[in-house]
This record gives sequence, C-alpha cells and structure tokens, in this order.
Amino acid sequence: MSKEGFIIRLEDGSEEFVYYDEIDPELLPQLLRPAGIIAWRAEDFKRLPLARQPFYVDPWLPRRGKCMIYAPAKAGKSTLCIQMSRCIGVGLPFLGLSTVQGRVLYFQHELGMEVLQQRMNDTGQTYDDVYVATTFSMKLDTEAGQRQMLAEVDSVRPDVLIIDPFYKVLKGDENESLDVRVVLDFLDTLTDEPYKCSIVLIHHPGKDIEKGGRGSSVLEDWVDAYIEMKRISKPNDPLKVRITPKLLRHAPLPESNIEAILDDGEFVLNTDPTTIGGRILALIQSRSAEGRTTTSDVLTDGSLGSKKGVYNALDELMRKKAIERVARGEYKLASGG
Repeated sequence: MSKEGFIIRLEDGSEEFVYYDEIDPELLPQLLRPAGIIAWRAEDFKRLPLARQPFYVDPWLPRRGKCMIYAPAKAGKSTLCIQMSRCIGVGLPFLGLSTVQGRVLYFQHELGMEVLQQRMNDTGQTYDDVYVATTFSMKLDTEAGQRQMLAEVDSVRPDVLIIDPFYKVLKGDENESLDVRVVLDFLDTLTDEPYKCSIVLIHHPGKDIEKGGRGSSVLEDWVDAYIEMKRISKPNDPLKVRITPKLLRHAPLPESNIEAILDDGEFVLNTDPTTIGGRILALIQSRSAEGRTTTSDVLTDGSLGSKKGVYNALDELMRKKAIERVARGEYKLASGG
C-alpha cells in the first residue's frame, strides 16, 4: 500500500512530494492548505488538527448545530428556554442531558421585559454567561431585522442563540417554504464564520401535535434535533411535560422520553424525590426491610397522586429497572437497587 502525502512548494518555486508520517504533526497545520477557497483534498482534510465537536446539549445541539423544540401554548416552552440557558451558561446537566459550557443569548419575542425578569427571579437561580433580549418587532426575513440581530450577536458573541418563538421573527408566511427559507438562510450565516453559533428555535405545533411543528417542512429538514414537548398533566395540576426527540441527526433516538414536573420555576425529572415516581421509590426503599411493598401500600399514601398516576409511575420505575415486581401487586427494589 502506497504511503500518503502531499506536495509542497519550496521557496525557489519548485515542488516536492512529502509523506504525512515524515512531517512533525505540530507543523502540519502550517503546511496543509486548501486546494481552493474552502475545498480541501480529502486526505489533507482528515489530518487537520480540529477540536472534537462539543455538544452544548448532548445529543441535541452540537457546535454550529440547530435544534427545534415545538410545543403547544401553556406547555412551558419559555420556562424550558430559561432553564436551558442557565444550564449551558454554567455547564450543568439539563434534564439529565450533559452540556458543555457556553455563552447564551436568549431572544424572547412574546414576553415583555418585566414578565421575563419575574420568571427568572422566581427560580432563585443565577444566570452566569447568559444574555437576554426582548423585542416584539424583529423580523428576520427583512434587512432591518437581520441588521438588528447581527448587531446583538456581534456585541454578545454567543455560542448558543435561542429564538423564542419562531413565528414572531417571520414577516412572511410560515407555510411557504420560500418565506421560511429566508430566515433559515440568514441563521445559517450565524452558524458560519466568524460567529459559529448554535441555534435553538422554539415553535408551535399544528392542530395535531403528532404531525410536528407548524408550517413548512423545511424547518424539520434544517435542524439536527427535532423535539416534541407537550403537557401531560391536567389543567389544575402542577405542570408536567413529556419531551420526545423525533429526530436526532447525531445519535439514535432514545428508548425513553423525558418526563419532568415544574417545581420552583424549573423542570425537574420525574425520578426526582418530589415527583410521584420519586416518592414511590422512596416509599419502597423505606419498606425494603420488609422485603416488598404492595400496591395497596402505595395507593393508601394520599400524597402520591391519582390511581392512574401511581400505576403509570410504577410501570416507569420497572421499565427503568429501579424496582421489580415479585408477585401480582407486590414490588421491591431491583437487584442492586
């Protein structure tokens, strides 16, 4: 098998073929050059010392990637955005997903400054390396709106730009692919040099959420992750949501969804001790000396919620192998639990 290499031009104008393995690796970046303006010879490109691609939210949002989260009204989309911003800003896990620390610019297009401030203060959290902006008039399919966004991005230099919601930055028709394409083409310039932003779009579904986000299908084609979020709690109960990836370009779809409950202004996973599943698990743990816990034991504890909610939580705990059924209506901690 022939050795791979490349041609370099010497100071006297002559050319010389050199082998990759004969060059100090630290000198390769200085010697390798694109064949065109942005086109590289494939073997040269393979040897460029590029950093491993980080995921600001793994596996939803890679560096220079795009993610869309769509949910109906009153499902907690903006709350989720505020929480995601905080987690990325300090590099903390987001609903069980690992993050890489990055600067975030969160553009809110439906809430006024006062409401957004109150929601952030209600969480009691700090927002290191997070920037927020509110406006109702920025349209990214117009030159004026694009100039306004560029000015903010140029000032903040965010790693992640969150736009909430998408329809508010579109002057044209969200059902027309050409109109939507204008906005997406502009956002693509922000993922490129010199900004290298990752983009998160918050959107609404159509009448049938199972059919995905509202409007043109080019949105789904454009993103690396296409995420459904919907409320699964009753109107007067604490807000509980299910978050379901419908498309992940860089990873297989997960075997289970994320379920979370709103608590003190932020979402907590359903396995948290404050949730039904967490409280059931704590009860079973407390009775482990007795060997097993019956369904009757669980249902007679009025703090654990409705009968349906209890059964759903028991099924979920078994699926996650936190508990196991030892007989009909009897449970214990899973082996090693």
